[in-house]
Formats: sequence, structure tokens, C-alpha cells
Amino acid sequence: ALVWQAFQHTYFAGVHPEEWVELMDGLNLPLALTAKYGVQDNADGHALEWLMKGGDLVALAFASVKHSRTKHWALAVGVEGNAVDKVQTPDTIILLDPSAGEPSFSPANARLRLPTIGPGSRRVPPSLLKPSGDGKRKPTHWLYEAAEWSAEEVRLLAAIRLQLKAAA
Repeated sequence: ALVWQAFQHTYFAGVHPEEWVELMDGLNLPLALTAKYGVQDNADGHALEWLMKGGDLVALAFASVKHSRTKHWALAVGVEGNAVDKVQTPDTIILLDPSAGEPSFSPANARLRLPTIGPGSRRVPPSLLKPSGDGKRKPTHWLYEAAEWSAEEVRLLAAIRLQLKAAA
């Protein structure tokens, strides 16, 4: 009930990442939030890093590349990718999406995947997990995939890590 009271004014209009963090902080839940915004903060790299370490959930805000009017939130719960020798290369973020159908025999109901074929395809940019020294990072485009909709190219607006605060 407290979450609904805090967020009800955003139900039809949506909520921007900065406001989401403020509203969550205002609930005084036992959560520590770490927010990274867009390309300037390397939200993509931080989201992958947090998910690869395991145990943390990451709220992701993303927008359509085609037209920025479509903005959406989903909860990232893991990553997939390739492992060669001892090097892991993530290429997919596993999501629980509140607008997609219930996951059936699966831990997730949607995903963000780096394109591997066709126009605009690329592997995981080698710098995605590394900080950018010159601040000239290019936006990473992901394919949003869910059973209910056609794949859509999106970019991350924010990644917000949710960590349970240790009891004092």
C-alpha cells in the first residue's frame, strides 16, 4: 500500500528515473539504491557488472531507439552470454517485465539482447564493462524481446541497483 501511495501519481504518465529513486528513497525501505544514468554514467556497463556479480536486482529504464516516446521499466534478474576459457562475455540481460505475460516454466518473461546479425549488429563492445576515460562512449542499442511483441531496438536510460541493507 505504501508503494502505491508514493507512485500513484505516476500510473498514467510514467516516472523518470531520478524521480523513481527519490520516491523509493522516501519509502524508507531497507534498500540501498545505486543509480547510473544513460551513456554518461555507463548505465549499460554497470547493469551488466552488477548482474554478473550476482544477487542484486537492477531496475532498468529504457526507451525506443525508433522514437523516444516509448519508455518502459523492467526488472533485470540476470545475464546470459558466452564463456570461452575463463572469459565471460554477456550479450543478454534477462528481465521480469510487468507488462509481459506471466513467465511459464522460466525465471523471466523478456530480455534485452545485443543484436548479432543484420544491420547495426555487433558483439558486446569491449569497452561496455570498462569505464570510459574520455567520456565519449557511444550508446549501446539492445533488442527488447518478449513473447507478446515484435523485437524493438532500445537504449538504456538508467540502471538502478537494489541492495538489501544489512540489519544493524
